[in-house]
Amino acid sequence: MRTVLWGAVALLVANAVLSVSVETALPQVRDPEYGYRLVRLRAQQRAHPDRPLVLVVGTSRTQNVIDPSAMEFPDEPGSPLVFNFGQSGARPPHLRLALQRLFDDGVRPAAVVVEILPGTLAYHGSADDLFRDQPARLTATDLKHLEPYLDDPAALRRRWLGTRVNSWEAFHMTILSHLAPEIQPWPERVAFQWTMTDARGFSAYPQTVSPADRERKRDRAFAGYGTAVRDLHVRPLAERAFRDLVGDCRAAGVPVAFYFAPESPIFRSWYSPESRETLGAFARMLSDELRCPVFDAPTDFAEEDFADGHHALRPAAARFSRVLADRYLKPWLESIR
Repeated sequence: MRTVLWGAVALLVANAVLSVSVETALPQVRDPEYGYRLVRLRAQQRAHPDRPLVLVVGTSRTQNVIDPSAMEFPDEPGSPLVFNFGQSGARPPHLRLALQRLFDDGVRPAAVVVEILPGTLAYHGSADDLFRDQPARLTATDLKHLEPYLDDPAALRRRWLGTRVNSWEAFHMTILSHLAPEIQPWPERVAFQWTMTDARGFSAYPQTVSPADRERKRDRAFAGYGTAVRDLHVRPLAERAFRDLVGDCRAAGVPVAFYFAPESPIFRSWYSPESRETLGAFARMLSDELRCPVFDAPTDFAEEDFADGHHALRPAAARFSRVLADRYLKPWLESIR
């Protein structure tokens, strides 16, 4: 009986230690995509303490298309240190939360560049739906940040508490992906979130794409974005998140700009003239009302530059990153220096 009791106590203590650790010292376990980028970001800042940090925040498009090394900023004091902080599946509230987390973690960039993914502006669900299946990734502080967006903050808090009461169950896939990835089925492994990201946050698209693969992937992209961009409406949740993100940066004294990632000719053909007008009006709100530069995407990329019409392959990422740096980032950063 005593052995059973001591075993139960040991399990409770281990669960408590894990719960505290994922809230504080181990963001890599709680949210590997965020945690490992944070680890790499801090390593870059330690290695280059005299270079001002420029954060690029966005979606998986950003992960695949922003290659800081291709921007060719010189490694010398005062030269911008660009870091890719893309987050897969991110909607505008996720982008704001990513920056809030970074500020909470003591990261103070010299400038921030935020991706505008047009299809995500049309998301018509609630913030509750966005985070319903992600409570384990959140911290108690994250919940406070999200409260103004939630219809039922208590429901998300209950789900979050459930993940902390049984932390081993909530994080077992991540733990196994660290300790023994070979025993997990491929769909459950999450090791790619840290093994496929370079020292400056760039995640090159992981595979070559045949024409048939590209067509299938593009069809899936159309299912997710085609209707949204053909009849584009900027929803209040998206606009509010972008306005709040700008307010956060202004309060921290951090200049902020926005950019559009390139898309393939077929993907661009999905936009109606009315949708382009709507998108233009949103960009003007950011530039004219909020006084934030908006960097346009080049339109001379080919279908073969993308895996699915909007996730760039490595050569296209290098090309776009150089264009973004030379045409927009360098003049803007010089103007705010």
